[in-house]
Amino acid sequence: MLRGAFLRSVLTLAGGATLAMAIPLLFSPLLTRLYSPNEFALLTLFVSWLSNLAVAAGGRYELAVVLPAEDRDATHLLALAMIVCTALSVAALLPALAAREAIATWLGAAELAPWLLFLPVSLWCAGAAQIWVNRNNRLRRYDANAQGRVAQALTLTAVQIAGGFAGFGVAALIIGQTAGQAAALLGEWRRDMNERFACFSGVSVEGLKRLAWQYREFPAVNTPHAFAVALQDSFLLWLIAHFAGTAVVGYYGLVLRVLKLPAAIVGQAVSQVIYRDLAEAHTRGRPLRPVLCKTLKLLAALAVLPFGLLAARGEWLFSLVFGSAWGEAGRLAAILAPSFFLSFACAPAFMVPMVLKRQRTSFALALGWLSANLAAFAAVIVMTRDTVWAFATMSVVMSLYLASYTIWVLRLCRREDRRCRGAVPC
Repeated sequence: MLRGAFLRSVLTLAGGATLAMAIPLLFSPLLTRLYSPNEFALLTLFVSWLSNLAVAAGGRYELAVVLPAEDRDATHLLALAMIVCTALSVAALLPALAAREAIATWLGAAELAPWLLFLPVSLWCAGAAQIWVNRNNRLRRYDANAQGRVAQALTLTAVQIAGGFAGFGVAALIIGQTAGQAAALLGEWRRDMNERFACFSGVSVEGLKRLAWQYREFPAVNTPHAFAVALQDSFLLWLIAHFAGTAVVGYYGLVLRVLKLPAAIVGQAVSQVIYRDLAEAHTRGRPLRPVLCKTLKLLAALAVLPFGLLAARGEWLFSLVFGSAWGEAGRLAAILAPSFFLSFACAPAFMVPMVLKRQRTSFALALGWLSANLAAFAAVIVMTRDTVWAFATMSVVMSLYLASYTIWVLRLCRREDRRCRGAVPC
């Protein structure tokens, strides 16, 4: 049985994540009738490049916030992440002002140019929200993180629906995205705002320098790792836009919106609890593998039925729910269902290398597999212009990567647990 405190934490975060996932899913059939595939394509490109930058917004120092034994050190890491996030957002403002037309043209969507001005604001909100998720995680404020996710979903959906009825087009989609991220941040900030951010009162320049050096592997190794993973999606969209057209980008964007991103929200919510518990267990010399295995099995059990149904009847389901114009999106969803299932079920495994300081090996594995995935996808779509075969290739490669990565992490845990008394097999 899972420990009571762990189970309550998981249920708090997963419950909030599930509600946050259900809200946009519930209204997606309405949104697909208010917006065209081309408008969804523009939103998908915007979110893709926003996500690509947001993973590095805090220099990944935010992920180190849960690790120090001393709260003072954790606060310095929090401040360090916010400084990096603010600097990166300011730096993103210059190209957004000076070269947005050229950037949008390179992305294959010239209509996106005016909306790139929202990118720096969205980047800061998304980065700060992710930073505060880890502060709340350290303090076990799981309710604050859950409330932030629900506030984001409600705000995003309300703005996009209202804007759709008003006929604002892609402007409403992108403004809704930015407003949702701001709402998430305010929800996560609630307790610290009430305390007027007193947590920063003891921050010193010396402390920032010391912690920046002590946890230097997070910006040096974990940031390129996360950036490479995010860049894959952005480059895939670029390939699709140039070789298959923006309509296919819109179909893929709907798949991401209603399947991959909601699944990632729930998987990451559980991973937050696991990360905190794995870090604490490692500090106290307790075995890691049993905790990880129980969580992997729990997520797999939750995902097998919905993703199995999706794989079997994806095209029919999408046509029924979102309208006949979106049947092709359901076909892509069915092809990608195995990799989405593994991405959801294996999400907690990606927390382990940070706890065990094996980020370099993790990055090397990810870089190799992601390079293979991009090369295979590019080769298929450039030579055949057949998106079905290209996505099928991607699904196979990513499924192999996720399975092999999880096996490596479990073996890593087994070796580490041999040093701990009382280690038990999975």
